[in-house]
Amino acid sequence: MLSLKSLYLIMSIFVSHNILYSFGDSSYLDDHHNYAPPPPPQLTFTFDAVFGDNMVLQQQPSQAAIYGYLPSTGTSVTVTVIDASNGNVVTTVPANFNMTQQPFGEDWGVRPCSAADCPPYLMNSFTPFGVPLPTFKALLPPMQPGGNFTIIATCEGCNSSVPSLNITLNSVTFGDVWYCSGQSNAWLPVIHTFSRNDTANNITVGKYSNIRLMAGASASVPYAKWPPSYGGSTGSNPWMTAEQAVPADCVTKQNCPLFQLGGTCWYFVQGLADAGVTTPIGILDTAIGGQRIEEYMNNHTINQCTQRLGENIPWWDSQLFGQQILPFVDMTIKGWVWYQGENNMGGTKGNSIANVGYGCMQQVLVQGWRDIWSVVPNTTDKLAPFGLVTLASSGSEGGPNMGAMRWAQTANYGVLPNPAMPNTFLAQAGDLDDPWGPASGPCFGPWFCCGSKYNKTACAGRETLCAPACAADADTASVMGGIHPRNKKPVGDRLAQAAYNTVYGGNAIYTGPTLSSCGVSGSTMIIQFNSTLLRGDTVQVKPFPAFIPPSRFTPLGSGGSQLWVQTNASLFCMEAVCVTNATTGECVKNQEYCPSWAGGDNTTIYPSGVLDSNWILLNYTAASSGIGINVDLTPLQGQVPTATLYLGYLRLL
Repeated sequence: MLSLKSLYLIMSIFVSHNILYSFGDSSYLDDHHNYAPPPPPQLTFTFDAVFGDNMVLQQQPSQAAIYGYLPSTGTSVTVTVIDASNGNVVTTVPANFNMTQQPFGEDWGVRPCSAADCPPYLMNSFTPFGVPLPTFKALLPPMQPGGNFTIIATCEGCNSSVPSLNITLNSVTFGDVWYCSGQSNAWLPVIHTFSRNDTANNITVGKYSNIRLMAGASASVPYAKWPPSYGGSTGSNPWMTAEQAVPADCVTKQNCPLFQLGGTCWYFVQGLADAGVTTPIGILDTAIGGQRIEEYMNNHTINQCTQRLGENIPWWDSQLFGQQILPFVDMTIKGWVWYQGENNMGGTKGNSIANVGYGCMQQVLVQGWRDIWSVVPNTTDKLAPFGLVTLASSGSEGGPNMGAMRWAQTANYGVLPNPAMPNTFLAQAGDLDDPWGPASGPCFGPWFCCGSKYNKTACAGRETLCAPACAADADTASVMGGIHPRNKKPVGDRLAQAAYNTVYGGNAIYTGPTLSSCGVSGSTMIIQFNSTLLRGDTVQVKPFPAFIPPSRFTPLGSGGSQLWVQTNASLFCMEAVCVTNATTGECVKNQEYCPSWAGGDNTTIYPSGVLDSNWILLNYTAASSGIGINVDLTPLQGQVPTATLYLGYLRLL
């Protein structure tokens, strides 16, 4: 039987490689039956894939970029901005040629190549023709937010039949453009979220009118057609206003274009609007399920990190960077939102300072995206804001050390922003498992009270208890179980709260309680949280509930807290690593050590399961100061704590 990861991998390979058949057919083989790209096209004068009517371009102080393709006969291109309200020309700027970034050459691996050269894959080019194509690119002057504009690009020499040729974008406005990506929880469409109908109904009465979106499945390939039409009215992800994305009767039919967009991305900008942001906002999402972080990383930077989770390195690494990311890097944007990590749970979580594992890769991905988006001065800012989401507890895919992963997602600082990742913000999703999902309790099995597997005998006497879970499943079907929580609105709300108070001038709290100090006084351990980051709020401690089927948590994840301590410093290890055979490189059975980057001595070998063990559960209460907790050490009978672990649902008043 295929594992979930295997199924995801097959799905992602299909999505990544269907471009092969979009531009030609299997006849494009050389004499050795290797894939070869089709011959260069007869290029037309066209905007690039990211452009379309109704789009948002980045506002001041940045300069929005307008770019696309043209025939080699083109001699000049100008871009004109017209105020659609009065027909006045706002500006006309000349374009430069061949200034866009395209994925070809050694930087992007050996492409195209045969399965023999890139085992076991047949690797087609990232772009349809495998060679750099003639392009134009113009930078507009910084523009005020809002407005309704027509943008006309004019090419001289692009068509022998006419002296000049025009292409047009209509109903364009200026505001903030946010780019979202990641894997399946960033992909999970609005249709699979609990709040979709409330959102759609609010749009029909005029809310969120400042939001525009590329309404389509995030896994769509930008260059799946040529000429590129991805963001155009006939493309897979056309730009739409919020109102256009919720046409009449679509809620009843459950077919609103809005419902195709990734839920986390939408609820993030919805949260910004709810917080008071009135500037036009444009959003786009390119997430694909079942992918490692390595596939989204720039080949220029990926080798900075060791102990990566490899699948046919180097051919598979950077696959999605070339396919899903690079088509957008010339687009001027406000910032990014990233939600990924599930498929790296089987790898090393690592440490950014030691350049090891996910902790290093998260930092390098952020910096790599900033670097390549900001190559042209005055476009995307070199320190543009970058938001992240930590994994829900259901997102481990069977991998160990979820705590170490969340730590790694912050480059091992535990909070954003930090020195390694400045101008970043964070939504903690550890308590946001699906409150009524199949992974939350026995209503879906072995009681079988819900859905197609309903069993009257097994469910007898439990119908009332399981009614909420069954109703939630009937209203909003889950996707592959609890790994994809359907309560994405709280995730978006937390991202929005963090962004509003770090990016948009708010002065309220933007992060949860962050450890500041820890000390022992008599039989009490006093843990203090950073009062500056609390911004005047206080900590409330909630008791950790017993497991009450069908859900570990009450709706919206309002669970409690637990705290453990160790009393043997030698057992502390953020992440134990197996001892490897010097000849084969395979793990030696039942032998582990703790690397120095994980808090160990890098030498002592322990039986598997000994490191990071012997945690003792203790009770604690909120400190009267409102910025700390007091832990009762009486059960330790005089032993001194050497490490503390808390499962935090410490909430803020």
